[in-house]
Amino acid sequence: MKQLFKKNQLKTQEVDHHNDQNVFLMQTAREFIDINSEDIKNAIIVNLKEIIYFTGSDRAYIYLFSEDKKQIELKYHFYKSDVKDKIELHDQVDSHEFEALINPLLTQKVVSINSKNSLPHQTYTIKSIMDVENTKSMILAPLIDIHNVIGFIGIDCVEQERLWSKQNESFMLGCASIFMHVLNRIRLEEHSINAEKKLKTLFDKINDVVFVASTEGKFLEINPAGISLLGYESDDDIKSIDFARDLYVEPEEWTKFKHSMKVHGFVKEYEAQLKRKDGSVITVIETATSIKDTDGNVTAYEGIIRDVTDRRRLEHQLFQSQKMESIGMLAGGIAHDFNNILTAILGYSDMILLKITEDSPIYKEATAIHNSSKRAENLVRQLLGFSRKQMISPKVININEVISELYKMLTRLISAEIELRILTASRLRYVLADPTQIQQILVNLVVNAGHAIKNPNNKNKKKIIVISTDNVYIDKEFIKKNPDIEEGKYVMFSVKDNGIGMNQETLLRIFEPFFTTKGEDQGTGLGLSTVYGIVKQNNGSIFVDSKEGSGTEFRVYWPVTQEESLRENIMESEIRFTNQPTKTIMVVEDDPQVRDLAGNALKRIGYKVFTAENGLKAWNMIKKDNLAFKIDLLFSDIVMPEMGGDELVEKVLTLNSDIKILLSSGYTHSQVFHKNSDNESYSFLFKPYTVKKLEKAVRTILENSN
Repeated sequence: MKQLFKKNQLKTQEVDHHNDQNVFLMQTAREFIDINSEDIKNAIIVNLKEIIYFTGSDRAYIYLFSEDKKQIELKYHFYKSDVKDKIELHDQVDSHEFEALINPLLTQKVVSINSKNSLPHQTYTIKSIMDVENTKSMILAPLIDIHNVIGFIGIDCVEQERLWSKQNESFMLGCASIFMHVLNRIRLEEHSINAEKKLKTLFDKINDVVFVASTEGKFLEINPAGISLLGYESDDDIKSIDFARDLYVEPEEWTKFKHSMKVHGFVKEYEAQLKRKDGSVITVIETATSIKDTDGNVTAYEGIIRDVTDRRRLEHQLFQSQKMESIGMLAGGIAHDFNNILTAILGYSDMILLKITEDSPIYKEATAIHNSSKRAENLVRQLLGFSRKQMISPKVININEVISELYKMLTRLISAEIELRILTASRLRYVLADPTQIQQILVNLVVNAGHAIKNPNNKNKKKIIVISTDNVYIDKEFIKKNPDIEEGKYVMFSVKDNGIGMNQETLLRIFEPFFTTKGEDQGTGLGLSTVYGIVKQNNGSIFVDSKEGSGTEFRVYWPVTQEESLRENIMESEIRFTNQPTKTIMVVEDDPQVRDLAGNALKRIGYKVFTAENGLKAWNMIKKDNLAFKIDLLFSDIVMPEMGGDELVEKVLTLNSDIKILLSSGYTHSQVFHKNSDNESYSFLFKPYTVKKLEKAVRTILENSN
């Protein structure tokens, strides 16, 4: 009877203790439900303290696993006074020595350690930790987030060993469940705070403009990038502007924006031009959506503005470059054909003039034909310059010296009221260039500057043109804004005036052939296009800065060179006839009129002549008739169908390296000239040529061979 009473008394005590645990857990859960966010972390510590005193233990703590479950970190704890601290961080808890402790937790089981002696013998590390922490017994319960164990909650006894009951394990699981909910709340709030911080950072740091605007056209919110892009000093400053008046260049653009928002509820990549505070214009793309209230009424707009000013400028440069390239190809093709025609006209007019005297009834007409052809020749040379196919004679020069030699002539090209200043850099690097082309560039630019300054609309009292030079290095940053140039060392020379300047429309077409702002009969419109072609032909670049009322500056960037200077071209002199055909010449030309002219002229002068209409037929003729050692001079056009002159020359010289070579063309790339310019057997005669030039070139080559 006493034993039965004692047994019933123990059951009653267990029930009472179980009820007390439930009450404790309910009170703990209720406290966390009602608590403010800022007090949660402190409440965790307080409740760990309550757990200690409720369970009669000495330490309570929460450890969290790393994502890879290889480490545990002490996040929260409470210890009784004079109790040793827990070890805060454990590395490699996935090792063999921690299996008895960690594996059960990861499988969502409670781990009860009544004594370190109850642990398996291989758990030396766990036993050592318990000794260091002075832990006699412990019980750990997993923190389970759905199916994932993120850590554990535990309590320790340091005074004496303790036998943990099933009720203790159940209690710890209840505590783990409550604290798991609390930790999730903390994680959600921290995630929300971090997300808000990231959004704020993104808002502040993003390069694009992020904005919220009212339907009336006022900024409600705008990030620092927007304030900077539009040139304002502060948030308050930019929020005071009116879109229609202060932001959009064309007020109707704002009207179109609002209409699209009303009809579609959004705008996507809407391109517009905006005004900065200083009045400068930028091109932007806007993407925005409407903000609506609960009744569906549009209350504001939110969106992104991206500055595409540089991109549009680069796109325009590419378009202009492609357009100029296409026009250049057309101009070069026309010039090539026209040069052949001019060669025939000039040559045959020469032949006529050689046969008649000044008292001939046709002398005046023949001279007029010859002079008109010379004028046409100059026009063709301009076209070739623009199309970058002008034959050139480059040499190593100092542009400062060219400017110095040209100074007197330049002063005569402009009116006396204009001051011409020269600002040349010392120790200017050398460039490889045809001095005539550099002179042509400077003359064109200075003449244009003079016209701009003398314009009646120019109100400047003092009229000034400045020619300057400098050594520059083009780096990657410069190329980002000006892709039409390669990195490296350049000599820069510029022509700057304080004339009327140019508007945007004129700037866009400034290098187009036949485009001119001058009056009728005041220019061909080929000056600047020729300058452009010459610069491009020599792998340089040209840029222009101008604004209406503020003058214009042209800057030419010419690549630096270390090469030796090239030899001079053949000069023209009077015709000398020979009655002894001791020399033989082969003329190779695909244009029949030019071929007949050259052949007849050379025969008349006194040479024996063979002719062929292209390189392939000439080569076959040479092989068939064994002409390799009979020909003294091969005079060939460079660009011909089937086989060009340069290929023919290479083949002929393999048979007889003593044959002299004279090449000619009215249409070729400058590199054809450079290719063999160091070979003494090669000379060049540019089309269109006169009979006098042809005779001089042939005579000089053949006399030098004797």
